[in-house]
Amino acid sequence: MSGRLEHPTRWQRSSSVLWISVISSLGVSACSDLAADSPMGNARISPEALAEAALEAMAESSDSALDALRVSREEYERLLWPVLPDKNHVPFEFVWSVTGPRSRKARREIMQDYGGLPLELVAVDLGTETEEYPEFVLFQEARMTVRRTDTGEEGQIPLMDVLVEMGGGWKFLNFSEDL
Repeated sequence: MSGRLEHPTRWQRSSSVLWISVISSLGVSACSDLAADSPMGNARISPEALAEAALEAMAESSDSALDALRVSREEYERLLWPVLPDKNHVPFEFVWSVTGPRSRKARREIMQDYGGLPLELVAVDLGTETEEYPEFVLFQEARMTVRRTDTGEEGQIPLMDVLVEMGGGWKFLNFSEDL
């Protein structure tokens, strides 16, 4: 199957406890995937590690764990904003007032639709569109393909959009509602 993963209301949800048990039995630990040298808190060592951490947060239905994988307001303002071209045209407060609520809404919808489902990572595609800055790179077309472990269905979930790589660490710039 290609395209977006079928909307979960058509699926029968399975117990997140069972999925968490599977993750635990495999010895998956998000902490070992932390990028220690990145100036971004809770950043992961690769886009795949970031995607795995997101799937783990979704399996646990942990909104706060998923949000911790996104660039915070402070990181955006302190680390990214000073070199982004938009700073010359619009104030940071305006940009954050638009992107912050959209990202929170997308995160809630993703958690509502996919939280607790048995998903495994198939692939991360960073796309071809990047913006390179002296201290970080924005990957503008990132996509995550997953597989439902109970049905074998594969597709993309609307979570990834723009990823940030800084100092060897990876985070979501925001959460996306659309593919």
